[in-house]
Amino acid sequence: MDSIRIDKFLASKIEGISRSKIQSLITIGRVFVNGRLIIDSNHRLKIKDEISINLDLQPNKFDLSPNANIGFHILYEDEDLLVINKPAGIVVHPGAGNRSNTLVNGLLFHCGNSLSVGTDEFRPGIVHRIDKNTSGILVVAKNDWAHQELAKQFSTHLIIRKYICFCYAVLFPLNDKVETFIARDRRNRLKMSISKDCGKNAITIYKTVKTFSTFASKVECELKTGRTHQIRVHLSHMGHSLIGDSLYKSKNYYIPEKIADYIHVFPRQALHAYFLDFIHPRFQQAMHFETKLPDDLQELENILSENAETQKFR
Repeated sequence: MDSIRIDKFLASKIEGISRSKIQSLITIGRVFVNGRLIIDSNHRLKIKDEISINLDLQPNKFDLSPNANIGFHILYEDEDLLVINKPAGIVVHPGAGNRSNTLVNGLLFHCGNSLSVGTDEFRPGIVHRIDKNTSGILVVAKNDWAHQELAKQFSTHLIIRKYICFCYAVLFPLNDKVETFIARDRRNRLKMSISKDCGKNAITIYKTVKTFSTFASKVECELKTGRTHQIRVHLSHMGHSLIGDSLYKSKNYYIPEKIADYIHVFPRQALHAYFLDFIHPRFQQAMHFETKLPDDLQELENILSENAETQKFR
């Protein structure tokens, strides 16, 4: 089993369990290699690796009860789907370390049984996701047919997703495309990192919207692929970590002293999924959604503007 994906290997060795179920078990923290937790289905096994796996797939391992206290703003809803604006601070679906109080619990309260099953019983309705501390637009499927049709649009890159973020310093060039491979970081399994020889292809197109002297920028990023932490990884790799992103902050950045305490302890990555375009699977009509910055990011922009010479590019 030299250099084989762990999900593929386990699916071939365990009868009666699909590869997608194996991937779910990995995601929720049920698989260990040589005593170390593995949460990446792309993990490559080596000869003499020892694998342990908990095959208990009972749903009661996660709390999937409806929860009226999970707040989100509905932008659009019909019999097939809904489009929501997720606040920062809410995990999209249950997983290792987040077994309850997720967006899924709020969706179950709102939709009842009218959510797609999809490929994972722990992620009803979830076609795509954004990080806990990223805010913004998500489309949710209310039946399996809509889920499959939307998933096809994601897999063929027909869906347009754009984000606004605030990063340190000024990017050069101001506008460009970043294309790399992204894989799970070998030293810190909570992180993703740029890889030369493995991982998944990741493409981000960025455009500088506004600069704040030379110490910060407002940037629009369009995802051509949807890899985990993609924007955060790409900008950090370029030397321009997102403000508030402690996981990917690669160095100490200069900020004027009078606002340094505010900027350096900003409580979440300054990233908002503000734009989503897709084709409605039933009506075959173009659906366009756009949201303004949430209050915390608007306050961040105001403070940066008040303490810097600004230049707009859009």
